[in-house]
Amino acid sequence: MQRHHRSTVVLLGALVALALTLALGCPKKSEGSTDQPEPADPTGPVARVNGQDIGRAEFTKQMERTRARFQRAGRQIAPALEGRLKDNLIRKMVEEALIAQKAKAEGVTLDAAELEAKLAEHKARFGSDKAFSSFLERTQQSEADVKADLEKNLLRDKLFAKLLAGQEPTEGDAEKYYGENKDKYLQKEQITAQHILLKTDKNTTDAQKKEKLALAKKLTAEAKRQGADFGEIAKRSSEGPTAARGGDLGTFSRGRMVKQFEDAAFAAKAGDIIGPVETQFGYHVIKVNEKIDAKQRTFEEVKDTILTSLKARQKSKATRELLEQLRAQAKIEILEPGVSLDTKKSPLTVDGKPIAPGDLNKLRQEAAAANAKAEALDEEKLEGKGDKESGDTAETSSAPAAKRPE
Repeated sequence: MQRHHRSTVVLLGALVALALTLALGCPKKSEGSTDQPEPADPTGPVARVNGQDIGRAEFTKQMERTRARFQRAGRQIAPALEGRLKDNLIRKMVEEALIAQKAKAEGVTLDAAELEAKLAEHKARFGSDKAFSSFLERTQQSEADVKADLEKNLLRDKLFAKLLAGQEPTEGDAEKYYGENKDKYLQKEQITAQHILLKTDKNTTDAQKKEKLALAKKLTAEAKRQGADFGEIAKRSSEGPTAARGGDLGTFSRGRMVKQFEDAAFAAKAGDIIGPVETQFGYHVIKVNEKIDAKQRTFEEVKDTILTSLKARQKSKATRELLEQLRAQAKIEILEPGVSLDTKKSPLTVDGKPIAPGDLNKLRQEAAAANAKAEALDEEKLEGKGDKESGDTAETSSAPAAKRPE
């Protein structure tokens, strides 16, 4: 189920990123030749890049997918925003064509085995064929669509691997970055815990809550008895999805759980059994198995993470610079009516209201809130753990009243 949460979050994140791109502007018309003749055939290509057509069928399919994403986020697409979405999509497709042409010029190619291996790796991240199929259904994609996107990404990766060969960030670069940003690598205090949940919600009557509370007190007393097996009690009595694994919540830091649960758990000592603790999910009996003090992570512990980050930044910068160069040299014809790559357009609007750059954080928060509302608010969000099918981790949790991990 958490994989489903992640997919929805990823989709909403894409919408916000799209809004950011639109608000900050697209390439100016002066970057290369961007002729825009009147379309002779409304079923023909939407653009042409150095003589290569960009097909209308793919453009239409991607626009429909974008509209569906906004609808799932509870957003209405105003006419002005519709136009900007078209602008940005054609810009993206133009850039993909430019990259593909550059890759061909550089002799960069893909073989079928590479692409199939990448597709298999991507599908494996979902944990099961069922989860992958569910993702395709929610995002209105086919496996062929996913494969086509992976092909574009893999070709881009291979192109930049060639262009940046010998320029990769070194261990010395990583060590310098670590020294300048040590605060980013401070590991927070953590605990390892189990719990038993007796669920309540807005439909639970006062009498039912009273019964649940009494049972939670009884289970707390039972768990504290000499020789009691907390895991077995959780398997027998917990009403949450972790019951089958003895209520195991794994290891987590502050900011990962709802406040009432977090405050009680972090105030306890290792080995303590506490409860009942009431949260929006119900009554909890908590066992704290281990407490791990905050510490500064060493350079060796984070070296690989830093190198990965530095490489990603380098690639992002190189991509921007290459696209600027390719656009300046290319002949780009926009054939879709009303579409322009010019930045001098009316402000971006959502639900009919202008979105200024300073309001983009608010837009991001609203998108996250819409996602949370759309998802079932079950105990998995409290726990920050994925189910066996998804293979997900706590880092993708978006529990209400709990922060995403740092």
